[in-house]
Amino acid sequence: MSEFWHDTLGVFGKLSTWIVSISVGITAKISYEVYVKRTLTMLQWFAIIGMSLISGYMMSIYCHSNGWITQGQYLVPIATLMGEKIFIYLIENYKSIIAKFLNLKK
Repeated sequence: MSEFWHDTLGVFGKLSTWIVSISVGITAKISYEVYVKRTLTMLQWFAIIGMSLISGYMMSIYCHSNGWITQGQYLVPIATLMGEKIFIYLIENYKSIIAKFLNLKK
């Protein structure tokens, strides 16, 4: 049983930088929303936090796979903080993004 906990703590130790970075971004996002007195339903709060978590997680994977440990310490919280806005932009402009990506004309 102690081997399980040893392995679990080892994995958590390796991922702790990314977890802390995402947590900082989520805390900043929630603090900002409270500061600007944005009125949201519980479902909207879950959606915003979910989008922020996904964007922070994706940035942490990108930084980890490219060896950007130092840069990840500020890129991950920024991506987490801006996650909602990034998703809104992608949802509103997905057709033009796909067209540019596939090099097609509208």
